[in-house]
Amino acid sequence: MKQKLSSGAQKVTAAAKARPAETRWSIIGAAAGAILGLLVGGVGIAAMGGAAGVPAAVIFALIGGVVGNRYGISKDRPVR
Repeated sequence: MKQKLSSGAQKVTAAAKARPAETRWSIIGAAAGAILGLLVGGVGIAAMGGAAGVPAAVIFALIGGVVGNRYGISKDRPVR
């Protein structure tokens, strides 16, 4: 199990070093989204007679991470 975790960590580190802008902007986007989500509050999701509260910070962090990732990709691999 430790070997699998170690191997996975090495792969993630290698990918982050290979694409520094993508990694940096993904983290920046997720952090900005989480901060914005903390300012907004929560979001209620209701379906089929039940409801659940979802923190907006989680939703905005995911969206911000994806947007930041796309921006980072454009910086690492410019279109020619």
